[in-house]
Formats: sequence, C-alpha cells, structure tokens
Amino acid sequence: MASKEVREVTLRVPASCRPAARDRARQELTESIEEYTEGIYRLQEELDVVSTGDIARYMCVSPASVTTMLKRLVELGLAEHTPYHGVRLTSQGEELSLKLLRKHRLVECMLVDFLELPWDDVHELACKLEHYLSEEVADRIEHAMGYPKTCPHGNPIDARVRDGSVRLSTCLTGDKLCVVRITDERAEFLAYLLEIGLVPRTKIEVMNRTPFGDVMTLHVEGREMPVAVGREVADSVWVCRQEEIQSSPTTTDSQ
Repeated sequence: MASKEVREVTLRVPASCRPAARDRARQELTESIEEYTEGIYRLQEELDVVSTGDIARYMCVSPASVTTMLKRLVELGLAEHTPYHGVRLTSQGEELSLKLLRKHRLVECMLVDFLELPWDDVHELACKLEHYLSEEVADRIEHAMGYPKTCPHGNPIDARVRDGSVRLSTCLTGDKLCVVRITDERAEFLAYLLEIGLVPRTKIEVMNRTPFGDVMTLHVEGREMPVAVGREVADSVWVCRQEEIQSSPTTTDSQ
C-alpha cells in the first residue's frame, strides 16, 4: 500500500491565537471572572453592602454559582467575602474593574459615534469586546474618538469621576432638571427611554408625582404630551438641576 504524501505547510497561526497559548494566557482571568468583578464594582456604586443575593440577581445566575465564583475571586485577590457581611472588591479588583469599564465605554463610543450603531443596542456587544482589548488598543480608540468624557449613555469613561448627578426618583414636583446618565443599560430599557425621550442632555421638569406608587409625570423637552414613569425608570435615570448646567464652565467632549 502506497504511503500518503506529506505536504509541507508553511502557513502558521500566530502564537497568541494557538489554543494552548490562548488558554494559558487567560487561565487566571476568564471572561466570567472579569464580568463578576465588574458587576460587583457596579453594585458597590449603588449599594452600601453587596450580598451574594444581589450579585445573583444582577448576573442572573443562581446563588450557588455566585458562591463558587466568589471563592475564585478571593483566591485571585480580587475580592473579600465575609459570610453574612457582604462582598467588597480589593484594590486589585477595583483596578481591574476600572480598566474594564473604561474599555467598555470607549467601545460603546466607537460603535455609536463611528460605526453609527443604534444607541440602545451596543451595551451587550461592548460587554463581549471589552475582554479582548489591550490597554494600547483602548488608548488608540480614545484618541481616535477625540477623548470622550462619557459613553453614549452618559456614564463617565473614568468610572471614578463624580458628576454630581442624583437619581430622578429623589426629585420633587417643580424641579427643572437635565438628564445626565443612564445606569440600566439593558437594550429593552434603553429602547424605552429613547421612545419617551429620556436621554442624556435632555431637559425635563417634574410636573407631578403620586403620593402612592411613586409615579412621576414629566414634561420632556421636545415632546408635547407629558410622560409618566415609575420607580424602576426613575431609579436608573440620573439628573442634575438645569441651573447647575447653566452655571457650570463650558466643557466639551474632547480635549
């Protein structure tokens, strides 16, 4: 039986794309670990104490899955977990989260402002891409986009920046406000806000709020009819007073 001819193949896959090399490079920080770390950071911004139940609801997973992942995060030095006393990121975990959020929000800017993808449909794609961008590539995107200060949803590129905004749900009848940022970035939620006009830099006025049920009636700039929103919306829309915008120094989105 004739032996098969062995052909010489000169083409080679780049070293970083070889399965074994890629697995070794990411064995410490997988996408799941990074997503959990970033998720805990986001929850820390919202809550005084972050519980395993909070993480499970945010990540849409079981409490058992959270417990397993927390053990891994503690082993990696990314988080501290004291049973019944909550979860906190370490300085290492916070540093990782800040890098991920920066990449995420820069990617959103690129997708919306450069590729002209829909404002309400880029968060999930950015969630996937953020894990594969180097700091150098993120720097290049930032430069190419003119050093934006916020993502399309109004959240600071540098998550440490405090913009002085408050939840819409804390405001009173008669308050004249300007939408600053949106913290719930689910596609269906953003699509709804776009439909009713509650997007960053839009001026609004609280016309009324019910004593029960927390329904707020708003006058939204550019719309003839009043808009009614419930607590879920009002908690995720952050605003500042119009006079604060008018009295603040003129700023631009780029350096």
